[in-house]
Amino acid sequence: MSSLEPIEQQVLSRLLASPELYWEIADLLTPDHFHDTIWKAVWIGLDTCHKEGSFDLHLVETNAPYDGDADLVARIKSLAAKGRKLSAEIEDLAGPLINRRNKEMIAETFLKGQKDLNTDTRADELAESAIEALQEISGRSQRVSIVSLGESAEAVYERASQPQEEAGSAMSTGLKQVDDLLGGGLVNGELTVIGAEGAAGKTALALQIAEFIACEYGPVDLQSKEMDAEQLTTRRVAAISGVSTHAIRRGGLDSIALEKIYLAKEECKRVPLYIDHTKMTTIEQLHVRAKASKARYGTRLLVVDSVKAMRVKDARLDANQPARCGFVISELKELAKALEIPVIAIAHEVRADREPLQRLTRKELYGGSNMEDSADNILILFRPEPILIRKEPKEGTEEHIKWQGDLVHWQGRAQIHADKVRMGGGGRCAELFFDGPTTSFNESREHEDGMLL
Repeated sequence: MSSLEPIEQQVLSRLLASPELYWEIADLLTPDHFHDTIWKAVWIGLDTCHKEGSFDLHLVETNAPYDGDADLVARIKSLAAKGRKLSAEIEDLAGPLINRRNKEMIAETFLKGQKDLNTDTRADELAESAIEALQEISGRSQRVSIVSLGESAEAVYERASQPQEEAGSAMSTGLKQVDDLLGGGLVNGELTVIGAEGAAGKTALALQIAEFIACEYGPVDLQSKEMDAEQLTTRRVAAISGVSTHAIRRGGLDSIALEKIYLAKEECKRVPLYIDHTKMTTIEQLHVRAKASKARYGTRLLVVDSVKAMRVKDARLDANQPARCGFVISELKELAKALEIPVIAIAHEVRADREPLQRLTRKELYGGSNMEDSADNILILFRPEPILIRKEPKEGTEEHIKWQGDLVHWQGRAQIHADKVRMGGGGRCAELFFDGPTTSFNESREHEDGMLL
């Protein structure tokens, strides 16, 4: 282990100069976190003073069990003087000491396990004992945030007393009806899941929201694990230009269409939307990349397409798709809280043999119980048209006549159902229109005028 004596001194300096900081790490540090005898003694003295409810520098020296030759009072006063010049967060300063002690305890656990193996201890019992010990180490190293109801109520009052333009923290999706479903829009720290059948337009909806937020609020991190960047960009160029994706891919366009595409391309250059289309990405890698992206660009929204396409490091868990998706959902919720931004995740249906007019529910999405527990909002996109087209009955039958009526009724229509919304506001529905050629959602049919197919 490398020497961290300067860190030990800095931690004590900060605590001696600002005694109120002690309670922020009281449950994280012990005498064993200090290796140098004199600094261990100072910590014990400081710890004893706080727990007895009386603190000053002389009392710290009195309670410090130190038998060495150094002038302890002078050392303590020197540390306190240096601490007045430090501004670093106490948790950040203590981090290296906590990490070192965790490593020591992990090593001790493994050494004990090796010793037990040599005495023919049953392997399953030994493994269980080692896992419990490691989990305890992990648990102790994590700080639990506890606040009283009164303190929390104070924060609620402060937020409510702000002027209206400052109080609202939700970001609009660009679709007013969807904002209404969400109680105002997307909120920092919340996970919103968009689920639907195949080809219903999940990716198109998420991409449209991502672009709107990038334009209106700031950078968006789009993790696309099912489509590459050019496929996604073709959709947005089509939506902006009014030229269909089919026409763009086909080529051979006239000068008018090419000018529209050129202007759309230039507009895309001004949108701070960053697409990571690296395949086979694990949720652990996503944590690292998303944090780096926020540090670099100042990410305002993270979009993950999709839960099903994300992988995990654990090979056994990775091979179990339902369990893997559940784990990914819970990790995305933790990531939303850690980054303090909204996260949108796209989820697939478990079974694909449903009737065209049978709407999905959250229980039929990959993610299981974690979907219900971890997701703050679950929106179900319902667009029967593509399924109806795929399941056309035989002509001349009664089923075909009914099918024609259903197809006319649902042509170009889409619904977004609030299957679950934070604060219990689910059950409502938004009516939208889907433009197939440009793969975009609208709140009216005005987009159909002048469209270039």
